This record gives sequence, structure tokens and C-alpha cells, in this order.
Amino acid sequence: MKWKVDYTINNHDTDFNNIVSASGIMRYMQDAANFQMEGQKPSYDELFNAGKAFVLSRFKMSVYSPLRSHDKITAATWACESKSFSFDRCFSITRDDLTVAEAASVWALIDRNAEKLVRVADFENNYSTDEPVELDMAPRFRLPADLNLALVGERTVEYQDVDINRHINNTHYPDILCGYIPKMEGKRVINMEISFVSEAPLGETLKVYMAESDGVYYFRTVRENGKTNIEAEIMIDEI
Repeated sequence: MKWKVDYTINNHDTDFNNIVSASGIMRYMQDAANFQMEGQKPSYDELFNAGKAFVLSRFKMSVYSPLRSHDKITAATWACESKSFSFDRCFSITRDDLTVAEAASVWALIDRNAEKLVRVADFENNYSTDEPVELDMAPRFRLPADLNLALVGERTVEYQDVDINRHINNTHYPDILCGYIPKMEGKRVINMEISFVSEAPLGETLKVYMAESDGVYYFRTVRENGKTNIEAEIMIDEI
């Protein structure tokens, strides 16, 4: 059973093309998930206060049609059958009963007090479940081996980037990466996949590497200690 929340698109989630950015779409999806957690328990705040937090590991999204200011949409989310330490969750957004975006994601549940991951079998919850969307997300995300990634910039993690965990909120990454894609005017994200490898805390400076191949942009961001922060691929198209 899917948990559904109705929204009216906020004008402040649109970009210079007057459409909702990839980050904005992620936010509506994940806000619906927070509503499901609050309604079916445990909520995000209850988990956080108990020393636990869900951390995003993988996110893959397809966007079939642009969303614009004041569109009426329904964001749906649901937990999927999961195992081991990987919590699977899917999302969809519809407008006028037509699907305009879908996403699949994998999360880890961290026990911050014990400094360990929580197994799916050990997590008591009431989240309703349904079948996963068919987005062909491979078990592991890998950048093509023959890419010639080039340094395109550095970015310091600042106040506006971070959430209660004091690292970059996962919904900020698509817009950060799109800022390095040349000529985004008249373009929109149609497919995107991000692998979250390690957190980027407040105050740290990331190196951003990018390559383009056959119209697809590939990214790797690297932390000050040399560890990979995220890897991603983004496909754009004309609006």
C-alpha cells in the first residue's frame, strides 16, 4: 500500500527554466516519506531521538515530464521488501493521474550510539509496503572505467547545505552537480543516479570531478581526506 500526500508546487522550488529542479523533485518525494514515517511510526524524529538515523545509500530517478509552479501533484512513497542492512524505498509523483517521476532508493539505518548498522530484521516498524518500481537499478553503482574525469571545481560545505545531521542533505546534491553542467538553460534532468559513499560534513571542501560521454554527465566528489563522497550520472534533455 502506497502512502500518498497531495502538494501544490512551491514557486521557490523552480529553477531559472521555471521548472522544478531535480533536487526539488527529490524533496517532495522524501517529504512524503517523512509523512509516512510520522503516520505509521516510528517517525524520523523518534528515530533521531533514539540515536538512530536513516542514511541514503543509492537513489535513482526518472523524470518523464517537467513540473511547474502551482502544479497540483500527488507524491507517493512506500517501503519495499528489504533484507540484510539495506532498506529499500520507492517513490512516484503524479499530476492529473499521470506519472511524471519515479524513483527507487536504498537506505542504511545507523545506530549512532552503538556506532553500527541496524539489520532489517531487527527494526520494528509499521511502514506499509508495495512492489518496487521498475527502474533497473543495479546492485552496485559503478562509473564507466574508461572515463577521463577532470577537476571542474571545489565546493565548501556551508550552512545552507546541511541538515540536522550536520552534513550535506542528500536532496541538495542534484542541484549542486547540475551547477557544473554547462548550458543548463532550456534543459532538464530526465534520469539521475547517485551513489552516496561517505558524508560531507559542515566546513569541509569537496573537489568535484566530471566527465561527459554520449550526452551523459558523470561525477565524483572527493573529500579532503581523499575519500569519495558521492558518484553520480545525470542525463539531461531539452525541455
